[in-house]
Amino acid sequence: MSPVESVPVAVLNNVDDYVELLYDDIPEKIKGSALILQLARNPDNLIELARNEALLSALSRVLREEWKRSIELSTNIVYSFFCFSTYNDFHPIIIQYKIGSLCMDVIDYELKRYDQWKEKVEGKKQILTPDKSELPKSRIPEPKRRPKSGTWAVADVNLQKSRSLVSSYHEDLCNASDDCLSKNDEEQMRRKLKTLSKRQEQLLRVAFYMLLNVADNVKVEEKMHKKDIVGLLIGAMERHSNIDLLILIVSFLQKLSVFIENKNSMASKGIVEKLAPLLESPNADLVNVTLKLLFNLTFDTKLRNKMIKMGLLQKFINFTSDDKHINLAMKILYHLSMDDRVKLMFTQSDCVKLLTDMLLLNVNSESGIGGGASTDVLLALCVNLAWCERAAQQMAAEGRLRELLTRAFRHRNTMLMKLVRNLSHHAQNKPLFVEFVGDIAGAVTSSDAAEEFVIECIGTLSNILDFNGALDIFAVVERYNLIPCIMKILDPDSSSDPDPELVLEGVVLAGALGASPRCAAALARAGAPDALVALLRLRQADDEHVLQTVFAFRQLLAHRPTAEYLVSRTEAPAYLIDLMQDKNVEIRKMCDSCLDIISQMQNDWAARIKVERFRCHNGQWLSVVESLGAEGAGAGDAADELPPYLSAEYLTTHRLATSDSQISLNDDSDSLSGEVDINRPNGRNTTERQADEMYGTNALAEKAVEKDGLYTNNLKVFS
Repeated sequence: MSPVESVPVAVLNNVDDYVELLYDDIPEKIKGSALILQLARNPDNLIELARNEALLSALSRVLREEWKRSIELSTNIVYSFFCFSTYNDFHPIIIQYKIGSLCMDVIDYELKRYDQWKEKVEGKKQILTPDKSELPKSRIPEPKRRPKSGTWAVADVNLQKSRSLVSSYHEDLCNASDDCLSKNDEEQMRRKLKTLSKRQEQLLRVAFYMLLNVADNVKVEEKMHKKDIVGLLIGAMERHSNIDLLILIVSFLQKLSVFIENKNSMASKGIVEKLAPLLESPNADLVNVTLKLLFNLTFDTKLRNKMIKMGLLQKFINFTSDDKHINLAMKILYHLSMDDRVKLMFTQSDCVKLLTDMLLLNVNSESGIGGGASTDVLLALCVNLAWCERAAQQMAAEGRLRELLTRAFRHRNTMLMKLVRNLSHHAQNKPLFVEFVGDIAGAVTSSDAAEEFVIECIGTLSNILDFNGALDIFAVVERYNLIPCIMKILDPDSSSDPDPELVLEGVVLAGALGASPRCAAALARAGAPDALVALLRLRQADDEHVLQTVFAFRQLLAHRPTAEYLVSRTEAPAYLIDLMQDKNVEIRKMCDSCLDIISQMQNDWAARIKVERFRCHNGQWLSVVESLGAEGAGAGDAADELPPYLSAEYLTTHRLATSDSQISLNDDSDSLSGEVDINRPNGRNTTERQADEMYGTNALAEKAVEKDGLYTNNLKVFS
C-alpha cells in the first residue's frame, strides 16, 4: 500500500484522538484510519485495540457509511480488521460487527464499478477529424461562480486540495461523458483506469484475505455461499496482472471447492475455462495452487470431461517432468484415467512408456519420485491404464514386462502384481507370459507370500491358462501341484475364515483349469464339484461368486466324464434350475447354457428341466389357470387342483410352441394380449449346436469384477 503523505507515527496512547478523526470529513477520516492501521499491524496492540469498543464501533460505522466515497478509506479500515482476522480469538469481533458481509458488498460494488469504467474507456472511439463548426467540449470554458467569502485564489486552492484528497480519478471516470473522446483524452482515461485498478486490487486483496481467514468457521462459510462468494472470486480472476491477488483467489476457491454446493457453483460459472490460462503462468506458486484446485474439481465427472475437451490432458502430462508439480499432476492424471475414453488418449504420445519407465526406476524407493512424490499414485495410474489394450501393449513391450515381473517378485509388491495381472487380460500380451508361468504358479503354492500377493498371482495365472497356445496346462498343474492348493482354498469346512476374494479367485482358477479334459478329471477326482456346490450354498447372495461358480460348472460339463460326475453325484443341476429365474441377466444366460447341455444327456434331469422351463416361461398363464380352477372347484375340492409339476408324458406328447409364437411375459402388458417377444432366443432349435459344443472346443473366458480404492475393472463372461 502506498503510504499516506504527512501521516505521523501512531502511538497507542493517542488512539482516542485517532477515533475522533473518524467523525470529521473524508481527509481526516483517511488520516485517522491510517494511524489506526499502523497500530493494528503490530500484533502486540491487538488485544488493547480489541477492548476498545468505541474504536471498533467507529471503524465499522465509517466503513458502512463511507465506503463508496473513498477506496483509500475502505482499504485502511478493511486492512485493520484483516489484522484481527489473522488470529482465531478475534474472529468473534469481526462476526459481531458484520464486517464479512460488509466486505462482500464492497467487493461486489467495486467489481461492478470496474466493469463500468472499463466499458467507458474501451468503448470510446477516437476522433480524428472533429467538426470545426463546434468546439470540442474540453475547450469550452466553464463559467465560474464567485465564492461567498474569500478570494478567487483561495477558493481555487481549496477546491484543488479537496479534489486531490477525495480521489478525483473517481469523479473523472464516473462523470465521463458518453460522447467520443479525443486521442489524448482517451490515453489519459486509460492511465487513470490503470491507477484506479491498482488501488482497487489492494482493497480486493485485503478483503478476500480477511474473508478467507474467517471462513474457517463452517457456518460463516455457508453464509458466504448464500451471498455468492464464488461468483465474486471468479469475477475478480480477470486481474491477471496482479499475481498475488490471483494466488489468493485460487487458494480461496480451492478451500471452497471441498463442499459440493460451492463446486456446483464453480461449474456453472465456467471455472475450468477461467483456470486454463493460469497453467501457462511463469509463476510456479500460481501454477501449483491452480493444480490443487483442478485436482479437487476432478472428482466431478462432468468437469473432468470439460478438462479433456479443453485439451488440458497434455498439459498435465507435461507437468510430470517438473519436480515442483509432478505429485499433483499424477493425482489429476489418475482421476482422468478412470474414464475408458481418456485411457486411449494417453497412448497418443509416449506418455505410457515414460510412466512405465518412471515406475521401474522408482518402485519401492523410499525417496519416491522427483519432488518427494510417492510412487503409490504413479502405480495406481499405471494400473488404470493397463485396462486399455493399446496402453497395455506399450507397457509390456520392449522387455518392460520382464522388468515388472522381476520387481514384483523381488519386493513381493501386491500393487505391482495387480498391474501385471491387468496386463495379462489382453490377448496380445498372453504369449509374453508363457515363459513366466512357472514363476507365477510357484508363487501361488508358496507359503511365505502374503495372501494379497497370492490373490493377484492366482488371477494372473487364470488369465494365462486362458491362452489357447502352445501351453500344456496339465503339465503346469502336475509340476506345481496346483490341485491340492485349489482344494485347500475351496474347502468349505475350513477352520479358518478365508478371504472371500481369495475364495472367488480359487473358483475362477478352477473354471480356467476346467477347459482341459485332464485337469477337469483331476478336479473331479479331488472333489472340486462337491466343494463348488457347497460354496455356492454358503455364498449364494454374492452374484459374482455365483456367476463364476456356474461358469466353472459350464467348463466341467464340456467333458463327458466330469459332466456325468457333476450331474449324477452332486446337486448342481438343482441349483442351476433354481437360478433360471435369478435377477442377474448374466447368471441366467450361463444357467441356460449349462441346462442345455444337461438336457441332452440321458438322465432324469432332462424331463425335469423341460417342465421347469415350461413353468418358468408360462408362469403367469399357469397362475391364472390355477386361480380360475380354484374358483370353479371351490375351496374344499382339492382333487381338481393343478399338480405341482406337469407330467413328463404330457410334455412329450404335446409339442411346446417355438419362440416365434410364444407370448412375451417379461413386460408389463397383458399375458393374453398376443404380443410376441421376437428377441428371445429359441433354445429348442439349438440342440444340434449344443450337442456339438458339449464335447468340442469351448471358448473359455472368465473375468472377475474387482473394485477397490485404486482402480475399477469391468469384465465380462463369454460363453
